[in-house]
Amino acid sequence: MAEINILSSKIFNRIAAGEVIERPASVVKELVENSIDAKATNITVEILDGGISMIKVIDNGLGIEKSELKKALMPHATSKISCVKDLDNIATLGFRGEALASIASVSKISILSKTIGQDIGGEIYSEGGEIAPIIDKPTFSGTEITVSNLFYNTPVRAKFLKTDRSEENEISATMTRFILGNPNISFKYISNGKVVLQSYGDGLESAFITVYGIETIKNCFYIETEKNGIKINGYIGKHNFTKPNRGHQTVFINDRYVVNQTVSSAILNAYSSYLMKRQYPFYVLNIQLPTEFVDVNVHPNKTDVRFLNNQVVYGSLYSVVSKVLDGSSEILDIVSSIDDKIQKPQENTNEINTNYVIHNEKKSFSVAFDKLEFSDVKKDNSDIFNENKAFLEKLERERKNTLNDIIKEKQTEQISVALAPDFRVVGQALNTYLILEALGDLFFLDQHAAYERILFDKINNDFKNANIPLQPLLIPYILNVNANEFEFIYSKINVFNEIGIEIEEFGNSSFKISALPSYLNDMNISKFFNEILSDLNVLKHISANDIMREKIAQKACKSAIKSGDKLSESEINCLLDMLKGNLNLKCPHGRPIAVRITRTEIDKWFKRII
Repeated sequence: MAEINILSSKIFNRIAAGEVIERPASVVKELVENSIDAKATNITVEILDGGISMIKVIDNGLGIEKSELKKALMPHATSKISCVKDLDNIATLGFRGEALASIASVSKISILSKTIGQDIGGEIYSEGGEIAPIIDKPTFSGTEITVSNLFYNTPVRAKFLKTDRSEENEISATMTRFILGNPNISFKYISNGKVVLQSYGDGLESAFITVYGIETIKNCFYIETEKNGIKINGYIGKHNFTKPNRGHQTVFINDRYVVNQTVSSAILNAYSSYLMKRQYPFYVLNIQLPTEFVDVNVHPNKTDVRFLNNQVVYGSLYSVVSKVLDGSSEILDIVSSIDDKIQKPQENTNEINTNYVIHNEKKSFSVAFDKLEFSDVKKDNSDIFNENKAFLEKLERERKNTLNDIIKEKQTEQISVALAPDFRVVGQALNTYLILEALGDLFFLDQHAAYERILFDKINNDFKNANIPLQPLLIPYILNVNANEFEFIYSKINVFNEIGIEIEEFGNSSFKISALPSYLNDMNISKFFNEILSDLNVLKHISANDIMREKIAQKACKSAIKSGDKLSESEINCLLDMLKGNLNLKCPHGRPIAVRITRTEIDKWFKRII
């Protein structure tokens, strides 16, 4: 038998560093989280060469007692957890006590800190985990941590780092999340001597503009509401404001940035009828729920959480986002005012060194206020605040008007169409679009999208009303699965039966499928179940509608009138009769079925009106 060794702290700290410290951005994340937990209201992050040469984090938080500095660099040392019970109600960002020790084991690190009650601060230095004695050093209240030569003693890890620019970009992404997730904290982020980002702790609106710019905020709804005890606030993109990937989706659970499948699938499904293929919604949301209902200790880097009840979280988010997008009257209760969130600048009797940065999408202007006395700073900050407040109030008025216009527009369109059932058919153009005249305007109707939606609604209604004709399979299909997949499908047999898929247990690791819905009789069964089983974590809260929506949409698309089909007069009339005058619909993939061109627009084309 091989000898069992008890690893030294030098070795197990290196192992822990491999889990906690993947790259420079990981160091920034851990240090800034510590600053936030220390109640800092002003945090500066400075890096050199993508954080590889140097990372410095300065805060005005509670500080560390001089006598405690050595403990801070020891493994499993934390001020945030004292007993097992604390793990059930974690309210801080950091709690494991691994970060500083892990960072120290793979870098050269110095910590300079002072609490408010101390007369003089203390500094401690460590190189590769070897800790030097604490020395006295004057400093302001708070903490300054400098990490140099990251991974200098772990060449294998250093070899896998990306270019300085790539590492800097990752740190920039990390800092944008901190700014968005902590809008009441002032952040300054400096790279190679240049201020990249600057926020002022004056609320989410200002933080959002700092990160994304004014044009983005104009294309978003600000929502603030509570559902089933879950508080939700932040920005969601308007119907047509989409992105080509998921990189513009930011979620905070109890102020912690996470990537969570329950949350993302709820929001994606709420947007589903408004999205084209390969388009994704934009959002920045903070979700607050009791700490005892969230387990944050499920991922080495704390980038995901586990909910006590996935269905409640999923249903709450889906309901809120759907109501806003659908333009129901409840939108005014969900899309809130920000007047009470605009904060006045906080007084600070210390001298400061700050930069005021005004961001837009193409330019960044800096106005430096270097070491001004408090009286001057207070005046300048007040001017800045008043300008920002006036701007934000104007933006709020515009938002309210937009919301009211959305509701009125939806109501007007629905009422107008109902009052004018006899459209005049002008004709068919390009064998694709029907041109209709009604209400003094012209409507261009996409014949494929319209018929696709009609078929989709019919099949969907049959499904909802359990009026699904079945097509028995000549030879039953045997589905072989693994243990996890078997458990999932077995728990959802009633759901599959609801949607017309006759399925039953067939041995310990198989199911027998005997019949399909008649409108899906040409379905590739193997591909269908592969898609269903692609992510079991998402599918734990699945419903029959979630499973079948895409399949029904595909069937409707295949069976619909195509672009390029020349329609007879009777076929056109039949299509319009089935629509029942409702031109507000979208096809199942999110495209509008009709576009309205007003008489006013046409008159402007010909300069009849200016």
